[in-house]
Amino acid sequence: MSRKQLGTICVTLLVLFAFPGTGHASIIDWIWSMSGPQLFGVVLHCEYDVQNNQSECRGLDLPPFVGKLAPRQDRRVWLSLDTGLYTSTGRDSGGVNFKKFKNNMVAFEPMLEYRSYTSADPDKRVTYSHGLIGISWQYLFGNHPGFDKFALKFRPFGITINHKLNFTYNLRLYPHGFTPDEFAATDPTTGLPFPRLNNVDRPAEVVHGFSVGYLWKGR
Repeated sequence: MSRKQLGTICVTLLVLFAFPGTGHASIIDWIWSMSGPQLFGVVLHCEYDVQNNQSECRGLDLPPFVGKLAPRQDRRVWLSLDTGLYTSTGRDSGGVNFKKFKNNMVAFEPMLEYRSYTSADPDKRVTYSHGLIGISWQYLFGNHPGFDKFALKFRPFGITINHKLNFTYNLRLYPHGFTPDEFAATDPTTGLPFPRLNNVDRPAEVVHGFSVGYLWKGR
């Protein structure tokens, strides 16, 4: 990894820790389908309660290391901030072979979220939420020259069960999508690397993903 790549990761993580940000964060996040390698990662997560001016951060759904927030069922709108570190699963895409752990990514993703439903039982065991709109800045690196991407991020559906289990479905809309040459992938028909395309207008791409987590008891 070059100094530039390492510096990018460090700066992104420092921004996260500096953000005074309940983190119903996700232990694992999958970027499931894209015209490139499938990626999975771990996420550090912060939330900021706009109404009450309170914030909290969690890593891997462990007890919060910054701040303390009311549970989501007691809040309506909040800002979230995810910083994730991802690597490739080895799943092929479009006939192109991608190796495990050879393609990596760091992502910085702020989002405005909204709680739409809380169950009527006394313990409020089920909560639905939605990511109304967010942005995703990503830096990809590995066995290829590093490059960055920008996307709009939406969370059509998220559910928290029994204040512990979290499941979310994510959409990322890239104005300029991915092509195999960016990952130094090999053309299966020739056995040679795809020629690097520079200054081209790559087509837009919608990428699906999901995440799952278990929230440990807070402090």
